[in-house]
Amino acid sequence: MEDARLAGDLNRGRLLPRLFTFGIPLVLGMFFHSLFNLADLIIVGKLGPYALAAVNQASLVGFVPMLICTGVNTASIAIISRNFGMRNYRRANANALQAFLLLLFLSVALGFPSYWWADLLNRLVGSTGAALPAANEYLRITSAGMFTMYLLMQVTAQLRAGGNARWPMILLIGANVLNVLLTIGLVYGIGGLPRLEVAGAAWGTVIARGLFAVFGLYLVTRHAAPVRLDLRRIRLRGRMIWNLTRLGIPSSLQFVVRVVGYGAILNLVTRFGQAEDMHAALAVGFRLDLLAIFTGAGWGGAAAAMVGQALGGRQLGRAERAGWVAVFFDVTTMVGIGVAYWIYAHWLVSFFGEDPAKDPQFRTMHALGVQYVRITVWAYAFAGIAITLAHALNGAGSTKTPLLLDSIVLVMQLPVAAFVCLNHRELGYGPEDLWWSLVLTTIIAAALYALVWERGHWKHKVVQ
Repeated sequence: MEDARLAGDLNRGRLLPRLFTFGIPLVLGMFFHSLFNLADLIIVGKLGPYALAAVNQASLVGFVPMLICTGVNTASIAIISRNFGMRNYRRANANALQAFLLLLFLSVALGFPSYWWADLLNRLVGSTGAALPAANEYLRITSAGMFTMYLLMQVTAQLRAGGNARWPMILLIGANVLNVLLTIGLVYGIGGLPRLEVAGAAWGTVIARGLFAVFGLYLVTRHAAPVRLDLRRIRLRGRMIWNLTRLGIPSSLQFVVRVVGYGAILNLVTRFGQAEDMHAALAVGFRLDLLAIFTGAGWGGAAAAMVGQALGGRQLGRAERAGWVAVFFDVTTMVGIGVAYWIYAHWLVSFFGEDPAKDPQFRTMHALGVQYVRITVWAYAFAGIAITLAHALNGAGSTKTPLLLDSIVLVMQLPVAAFVCLNHRELGYGPEDLWWSLVLTTIIAAALYALVWERGHWKHKVVQ
C-alpha cells in the first residue's frame, strides 16, 4: 500500500513531466469515454435522421443526472486529493466511502423520475414525430441503468484523486470497446443478438458500463488501493456527506447551466425551419464538440488532482503552475483536434449517416453539420483554457467560482442567440451567425477564467 501511495503522490518530481505523464492516460481515457454516446450516434445514424435526433434528445435529458453525478465526483476529488496531499489517508478513505453511498442514493432518486416521465422530458427538449417513441425507449433503458454510470464515474474519480491515471484509462477504454461491439450487435441484430434498433444502443451502453464499473469497484476495494473503499465499514457520516454536497452542488449546477444553454440552442434553431434536419445536424456537431472537449478535459482532470494534492501539501506555487501547464497542454490538444475537424469536416459528418450524394435525405443535415463544425472549431483553443481552469478551480475546492463564471457567460449568450434566431427573416441572419455568436462567448469565458486563476483567491479555500 505504501508503494502505491508513493506512486500516487503528485507532489513528487518536476511539475511538467509529472503532469504530462499523469495527464496523458486521462486524456486517452476521456477520449474513449466520450465515445460512449458518440458511438451510439454513429451506429444508429444509418437508421435515418429520426434515430440521430432520438439519441441526441434522450441523451440531453440524461445529461442532467450525469452532471449531478459529476458534481459529486468533483467534490470527492477535491476532498480526497487534499487529504491525500496532507497524507491523511484514513480521512481520504472515509470520504471515498461517503461519496459512494451518496451516489448510490442519487442513482435511484434521479433514475426513477427520468424513467417514469420520459415522454414529457423528451418533449420538453423538442422531440417530435418518429424520433419521440425511440427517444422514450432509449431514455427509459439508460435511466434504469443509471447506477452503472454513477459507479464507473466514481471509481475512476477515486483512482485519479489518489494519483492513479492508468486504471481509469483502462476502465474507460475497455468499457467503450465493449459498448461498440454490443451496440452494433443489438441495433442491427448481428451475432445472434436481437435487432432492437435505437433501444439496442441504450442496452449496449448500460451493459458495457456496468461490467467495467464492477471491475473498477474491485480495484478500489483492494487492500493495496492508495485510496480504499472499505464496504465492510458502511456508516453514514453526516458532516462528510454535507461537505460533499456543499462542494458538489455548485459544480453540478455549473454543468446544468451548460446543458440549459445547449437545450435553449436546440429549441431556438428550429426557427430556421427544417427542424428534424437541424436537430440531427446539431446532434452530430455537439457530439463532435463533446469528443474534443472531453478529450481536452483529461488535462483538466489532471490539473484538478494535482492542484488538490499540492494545496494539501501546502505547495501553493506548484498548484498555480499546474493550472497553467495543464492549460498549455489542453490548448495544444484542442488546436490539433480543431485542425483535424476543419480538414475532415465532410467525412466526419458523413460518418454519422449515409453519403448525401447517395441518399438525398441526408443532404440538408450534412450541409448544416459541416457548416457548424467549420465555424465552432475556432473556439476550441479558448474552450480548452476555460475548461481546464474550471477543473483546476474545482480541484482547489472553489466550486462556486466556475458556476458564477458560466452563469455570466450564459446570460450573455442566450439573448444574442435568441435575437439571431427570432429575427433571422427580417435581418437576413442564418445558422452561421448563431454559430459565430457561440464562438464569441467562448472567448469571453476563457478571458474570465484566466483572470480569476491569475488573481489566486482559490489558493486559500478551506477543504475538509
